[in-house]
Amino acid sequence: MLYISIFDAKEEVSMHEINREREEWFRKGRDKVFQRMCKRIDRYEVVGKSPLRIIFVIETDDPHALNILSHHFGDGWISTTYPALKRELYEALEEDRSIIGG
Repeated sequence: MLYISIFDAKEEVSMHEINREREEWFRKGRDKVFQRMCKRIDRYEVVGKSPLRIIFVIETDDPHALNILSHHFGDGWISTTYPALKRELYEALEEDRSIIGG
């Protein structure tokens, strides 16, 4: 299943705290565990956004992977995860036409 996860740092969280979380993630080897649980992980940062916003595109058959990611980010973040489907633009347009008409 494909998921889109959006993580917004809370305003009171400093970049120092964010960097400390990242270092801990790697030091504990969570990156390797997470990668084994997922078929695909793409990470994006919104440029110029303050506080920091990170968007993940995750493909996994193990929903526990999403739980691991959410717990890592913890209380300093507001997160939302959505199940998603990859569709080409023309597929979406065809569906819109069949629903709306035209």
